[in-house]
This record gives sequence, structure tokens and C-alpha cells, in this order.
Amino acid sequence: MKLELTQDQKGLLRQRIRIREHQIIADLEQVAGGTGLGPDPHDLFDASVATCKAMTLQLYAKRKALPLEAVNVLLSRDDSEERKGLYTLQIELELEGPLSAEQKQQLLEIADKCPVHKLMTQAEIQISTSLKAEPAPAAAATPLLIEPQIRNIGFDIKRLLPSKAQRRVGPFIFVDHMGPATFAPGTTEGDVRQHPHIGLATLTWLFQGAMMHRDTLGSRQRIEPGAVNLMRAGSGIAHSERIPADVREQQQVVEGMQVWLVLPPAEAESAPDFKHYPAALFPIMQVPGCSVRVILGEYFSQKSVVKYPLRCLYVELKLAPCAQLTLPLTEQQQAVYLASGSLKQPELQAGQMLVQADDLQVTAGDEGAQLMLLGGEAVPDPVLLNWNFVARTPERLLQAKTDWNEGRFPRLSDDPEWIEAP
Repeated sequence: MKLELTQDQKGLLRQRIRIREHQIIADLEQVAGGTGLGPDPHDLFDASVATCKAMTLQLYAKRKALPLEAVNVLLSRDDSEERKGLYTLQIELELEGPLSAEQKQQLLEIADKCPVHKLMTQAEIQISTSLKAEPAPAAAATPLLIEPQIRNIGFDIKRLLPSKAQRRVGPFIFVDHMGPATFAPGTTEGDVRQHPHIGLATLTWLFQGAMMHRDTLGSRQRIEPGAVNLMRAGSGIAHSERIPADVREQQQVVEGMQVWLVLPPAEAESAPDFKHYPAALFPIMQVPGCSVRVILGEYFSQKSVVKYPLRCLYVELKLAPCAQLTLPLTEQQQAVYLASGSLKQPELQAGQMLVQADDLQVTAGDEGAQLMLLGGEAVPDPVLLNWNFVARTPERLLQAKTDWNEGRFPRLSDDPEWIEAP
């Protein structure tokens, strides 16, 4: 048994007695009210009461085979009225061991059976004993579920960001799952006519099919599954995305992801740029039960060749049926989108996104699961999104919209169709 005594103010003492051995150990330099010869008599009395209670509990627990491992006793003393014959102790018990609530209540009732206080003083003793309140368990961090918004841009897409619940995740301000869709031969259905952007970067990643990208820098680039088209709008760029004629004729399914990423303030008005990264630059890495392709950032020690001026992560994960994988949460914001298949844990349907609040253990359904993991460092406000423009001020947004509608914005010279800013 260890006795630790401290005094905050005259007449009021809080002391902690930890029962480990049948022995009182008092630091004579720290004992409140004591001298170099030993503790104050009040301290010894309080220690005797605490010892009696602790020993009584230990003996009772041993006799009843209760799993009591240790007893910690906290005493609060008020001896300010002792001269009037009143001495008050409040005793709080902390019981260590895998005890049930019923067993703890049994021990609390036994604690006041101790008769020491009746034997050692003539003053009226008031002793109240209670159990130390157990701290409430920390609330488990709950991931935020985002349901898709169905939009039609010539074909159906599922829009995850922005949503009412979450405007962006790291620098990801716009997340669309395009298709799956097929397009009639000899038509332009599904084509996205030329339109402008400022202050952001677009990244296209296809699961199947193909699309043709054209922009005002002169880029003409077909994209197919596994490759990346990254277009940095900066101060302003316009582009179109059309379905190739052979894809229409062969009735190929077109499906993929397009995301928009905010540019940092220092690069929001930088010169526009476009880069195409062939599929060969994104090798498939195998981990138990899962294939991994890193599109942006670094994951499982694999680093993408795509450069971006903000820390971000964009990864395609394909889980085998019933496979398990832990998605650790870093200091960055992070979300996981279920593109196809299903998850048993957490229960997630295709088209839903979870914004992680902690490490996430996922278990694929019987048909497997295709996940897109995305996130990155949070981008400070203000970040304003209006139509296809991202800016830090309303004035910049209005200028971009006016410039586009009035013909002062760059436009494709060989593509007369354009979309007017609303």
C-alpha cells in the first residue's frame, strides 16, 4: 500500500492511497501537516481508514472469488469543523480488474463495514464512500457517407463531389463517375461540347471505352483505360470531350472517372497545360487479395509519375471476392468511392462514397470490389466553385463567365459548338 499526500489549502486535504502491498509508505517531506518526525495524526487516521477499506475489499473479493486486482483510494478531507466535533471524509474507490457492475456494487456495500473510524476518535465522523466514475468510452469516429447525385450531360453520370455534406476532400472539388454508357453510331449524343475552365486541373481515368480530348493549346489526344489525361486550366483553357466514331460504331461501353483538383493560390493563374500519360506508366502492383494502380501521389510504396503542386492521393484498388484490406488514414483528408462490386464491411453499395474518419478495414463482397481512393492536404478557404470555374473571389468568377460568353476567352478554332455559361 502506498500513501501519497498533498494539501491544496489549509484544512482541506486530498490524498491518494494506492494499495499494492500491506505497507504504508509516506514521503515525510511531502506529507501534509507532518514534521521531520512523521506524518500528522490526521494523515495516519485517514490512512488507517483507507487501509481498512481496501483490506476489507481484498479479503471479501478473495473469499467470493471476485476478480479484484487492486484498490485505489482517493480521500477528500475537511477538518475545518473538527473543533466543533465534526470530521468529514469523502472516499472514492477505484477498483481494478474485470468486474461486472453488480460485483462493483457488492464491493461498495462491503466498504462501509470497516469499523476503524469508531475506534480511533471521539469526534463525530462522517464518511461517505463512492465508486470512481468510469470514463465514458470515446465515441467511435464515424465515416461520412455520400450518396451520388445523378446528372445527365448527354449521358448519365454519378456526381459525388461537391455534395451538401462535403464540398471537397483535400484538393478534390469535383468527382464524377461517367457511365457506363453506349452511344448511337452517326450521332453526337454523349459528346461534351467545348467549355472553359480556370483555377483547377481536370484528370480523366477510364475503366473501359475511349474518349477524344481537344483543347485550345492544340492538344488532340485519345484516352483509353489505364492512361491519364491531366489538364491544368490555370488562367484559362477550353476543351471538348467527344466519343470516337469507332467506339460508337462498335457499341463499346464508355465508363470512367473525371475529377477536378483545386490549384494552389500561387498557381491559380498560371499558364494552362495539358499532359497525357500512357497506361504503361501506371503498372499494376499486387498485394494480397488486391491489385493497386497509383494515379496520383504514393501508396504501398508505389509512386505515380504524375506531378501535382499539392499533396494528393488517387488510387485504383481492385479487391478479389471477399478479400480484406486496411485503408490507413493519414493526416490528410481521405475518401473511398465504390465504383463497382460491393463491400461487406463497411456495408457499401456501388456508387457510394465514404469520407474516412479513421483507419478503415474493408471486406469485398462475393463479386469483389473496385475502389477509388482519393484525398490530400486540405485546401484553405476561400475556394469558390461556379459552373466550370474555380477562383478565390466572386469577381474572378464573374470575369471568367463574362469573358467566355462574350468571346474574349480562348476557343477551339476547329470546333464551332460551345456551351454558354449559365
